[in-house]
Amino acid sequence: MPPSRRSPRPALELRVQRLGPFGRLPRRKLHLLRPEQIHPLVRIAHRQTGGLVIPERIIFDHELVWVVQGQGTWTLDGVTRPFRAHDLLFVPPFVPHSFCATDETAEHVAVHFDFAANLPPAGRGIERRRPYGVRFTHGLAIATQRRLFAGHRLERALTAIVAAHAEGEGLGAARATVHLAGVLLSLLAEPVTAVPDEAGARRNQVRVERVVRHMGEHLAAPLDHAVLEKLSGLSTSRLQALFREITGYPPLDYLRRLRVEEARRLLADERLSVKEIAARTGFRDTSHFSKVFRRIDGLSPAHYRDALLPGRQEK
Repeated sequence: MPPSRRSPRPALELRVQRLGPFGRLPRRKLHLLRPEQIHPLVRIAHRQTGGLVIPERIIFDHELVWVVQGQGTWTLDGVTRPFRAHDLLFVPPFVPHSFCATDETAEHVAVHFDFAANLPPAGRGIERRRPYGVRFTHGLAIATQRRLFAGHRLERALTAIVAAHAEGEGLGAARATVHLAGVLLSLLAEPVTAVPDEAGARRNQVRVERVVRHMGEHLAAPLDHAVLEKLSGLSTSRLQALFREITGYPPLDYLRRLRVEEARRLLADERLSVKEIAARTGFRDTSHFSKVFRRIDGLSPAHYRDALLPGRQEK
């Protein structure tokens, strides 16, 4: 049974939000996050009838609101939009927002979460956080509002999060985390409508893709910053920042990963020695090759080959 709108809210719920007025909020600190770094921490997950009439507030974590039934309007950062049943709303931290359901029987699911337990840390209490936001690499983003439908897989997953979270710590918390991670990755995979500088963002994407293509075609060559500046039309420092924003890595680290990726493919060919593979993929020597390969893959090239080709030594 979902709790009634008169049910007392948990103490934690009162600590993840602050009602207005806010005055001038300090500048938000942006944290860059790669999709593989998403290991969400679920703070609140409940299903509630009524209660979707919330005055202007800010929250200290992120929130997904699934409108199970009912309709109304909500305002996010000064922009008011309608919502109705089967809408999924995404609320980022420290952005003023409010909800006004026009139907007293409106029902919703709310999930408060962090994308990762240490982003940002909440050791002194979540309510003491300073303004922050999260931006994803590779141009990924989560839409502010998404239309679902009855029985949609995301609706089933959100229902599962609430059920698992109600089990408490242990396996319940683990299940809630797994379900939420799937929801977030699905939302990131969805295209987001135009952003204010969509043309500029696309130009930057093309610049980085041009550099990545050059790296792949000249894998064994040293990294030539002058060539990369010419290809991208950007200074080295600007390209470094843009590359990290879009891929999550600076150019040299990204090149190393391309080289290791090619090395993995070549290690499947038993005719090639580790020394030959190191030379073909741009490493100084086998020692350097092994060091970088182990740092990225967690094992040496020889051990990777043994795992890739079981029974090779017996043959």
